[in-house]
Amino acid sequence: MPKHPQAFLLHVVFGLAVDPAMKIKAKNSLGKFRGKLRWVSDIDIMKLSQNNSVRSPELLEFFYLAKKIYNPAYIQPEELIVLENFCETVDDILVSGKGNIHSQLVDASGIDKLAQESILREFIFMIFPASYMSLRVFSKFVVELGWPKESAAYLFNSADVSNRRGVSFREFLYFLATVDPNTSHGGGAAEIRCRYMFKFYDRDSDNLLKADEFKNVICDLRKAKKLPTDAPSVAKEAAETYKSMSISDGTPINVVDFLKAICDLKIRGTSTIFRSSIGIIKYLKEASDKSLPPSVGVSSIRQPAENVRGKMTALSPRTIDYEVAVHTIKIQRSGQAINIDEMRQIQEAVSMTTLKQPVNEQNRRISMDLFSQRSVSNEVLKGLRYITSINKIKDPKANYTWGQLDPTTFARNLINVCNQVREVFRVESRLLELNSPVYVMGDLHGNVADLLYFERTLWHIGPGLSPSNLLFLGDYVDRGAYSIEVISYLFSYKLQCPNKLNLLRGNHEIREVQKMFTFLKECILKLGDKLGNELWIAANNAFDNMPIAAVIDGKIFCCHGGVPPPWLCPVISAINDIPIPLSQPDVQSSLAWEIMWNDPVRPKTVNDKLAMELLANEGFAVNVRRGTAHIFSVEALERFLKANQLTHLIRAHEVAQAGFQVLQKGKLMTVFSSSKYCGGQNDAACVMADQGKLRILRLETD
Repeated sequence: MPKHPQAFLLHVVFGLAVDPAMKIKAKNSLGKFRGKLRWVSDIDIMKLSQNNSVRSPELLEFFYLAKKIYNPAYIQPEELIVLENFCETVDDILVSGKGNIHSQLVDASGIDKLAQESILREFIFMIFPASYMSLRVFSKFVVELGWPKESAAYLFNSADVSNRRGVSFREFLYFLATVDPNTSHGGGAAEIRCRYMFKFYDRDSDNLLKADEFKNVICDLRKAKKLPTDAPSVAKEAAETYKSMSISDGTPINVVDFLKAICDLKIRGTSTIFRSSIGIIKYLKEASDKSLPPSVGVSSIRQPAENVRGKMTALSPRTIDYEVAVHTIKIQRSGQAINIDEMRQIQEAVSMTTLKQPVNEQNRRISMDLFSQRSVSNEVLKGLRYITSINKIKDPKANYTWGQLDPTTFARNLINVCNQVREVFRVESRLLELNSPVYVMGDLHGNVADLLYFERTLWHIGPGLSPSNLLFLGDYVDRGAYSIEVISYLFSYKLQCPNKLNLLRGNHEIREVQKMFTFLKECILKLGDKLGNELWIAANNAFDNMPIAAVIDGKIFCCHGGVPPPWLCPVISAINDIPIPLSQPDVQSSLAWEIMWNDPVRPKTVNDKLAMELLANEGFAVNVRRGTAHIFSVEALERFLKANQLTHLIRAHEVAQAGFQVLQKGKLMTVFSSSKYCGGQNDAACVMADQGKLRILRLETD
């Protein structure tokens, strides 16, 4: 493995003469394999391979090597050297330069050598003890990249270019580059993308796109263009495309005609389809498993690869490639951002021969959405600014008015934002990994006044231009009068700055809880029954996909409620196994429920009975005050932190008079970011995690 000279994987195949008596004795072996071993012939192996019942096709290869049989159908992977019955992986298994069309593809995707090393390490973990990736392992991985399960087999056929029913490392790498959302669609990269695309849509693998298969292409193209995808519309465009290609309607299309039609612009929009919803670089950065040892040997693999959750090793921040942004922002003396212009329009400052468009097209789209005043997220934010300027948002009992703003248009835009941000949440890890500096915010509960106060104080130009990350710990809705406005702000900026603003789920982001409090009532009161219910449903569909917890700098555990018991979460990587979406957390995931609801033990409430219960249950006891979940002792917290190499817990969930509270030997911080909660006199605060310090920032409230 690259940069790991002590790490190796060794396959040795021995040929032995076995008499019938030995076969019978082997079949009757003792232990857990008793009655499960059987001898198979080469024909049996072929049948098992064709049924995708073997982990790797190399079983056939070993057979051919041992028998010295030449198999004309076998195509040797380019990263392997085979000499008689000896097989070895080449030293330069990573792809570099632009020597061939495949290396050009990898170069166009931005997957550099550091990323390739991470992919290779995890590839070996996922497939061990095999050398190839099977359909089963491949399917689990592509689903994590955002593909629907029903597409996995067709994607595998596309990646398995040699039709050996197993994908080698380089074939896996080329596939990732092909479907990456950041891979440019031009030159050689475009051609090879289209070849993979053809293989993907060729569902029966006969090297022809039949009428129904070609309609799948047209349907996906129309979906990408946000055009109707009903059967008549798709059939009409397919017929028009056949006509433009000068072939009869429904005629099977071969790969040459397919490529020519794309080149001649008879088929348009292929650059937008056949892409993962999350790129491999982003996937690597957000992955949860940072515990791979510097040297990986056979003994370090404890379970079959297909039982290992396919999370890639996180990349070092050094792997980030910088590029010049396309906008400039002029800032007033007051601190407000004005005059947002495209940089290339400022001729006196920029040479048009040197300034290029960003390499990362996804970042460019995010940038355009962030600064384009016509984007749906900015429409919602403009509406929000107007609403908060004409209403007395510091007085929860004041009458509410929409002024000159059309509530229907605002609600439709916000529903659109909810639907889009739901997809952003869906591809995030359940356990976020963040780097400092981070502002950590507690409960807001519909208090938009304090949210805007924090903005003016800490990130007054907006989250996208703040040098610090933002982390909100949940409970955005209920109790306060401006829950709609709070989610309008948070969801819009999450859509614009998905990696800067991070939102965790609290116990009030649950439908049954909201029905007992105010969010549903607020939606109906402000927007009416029909539209109010639509917004409430869209918001909760987004809540269902929210991450559950976060870790800052690998040391600070952050969640809404508290640490879970060890029988549900022996290590925090288990959080990534929480199902998505989570519409009924009390039924679907006890772990998520505990993280959202748990509280620390209040020292003054400990009596002999509670002390015995805590002692008998590893520091956990029934949470009588909540009527659900648990309370946890300082011993339970210390055990959790030590097991996961953490130092502190930051949580919300409980009102604090000073806006914060430090408990349990200084290792637990409760933060509450809504002042005058429910008519009280508490302050609002947040925590700044930076340079090894957790600092409390408190607002001076009126």
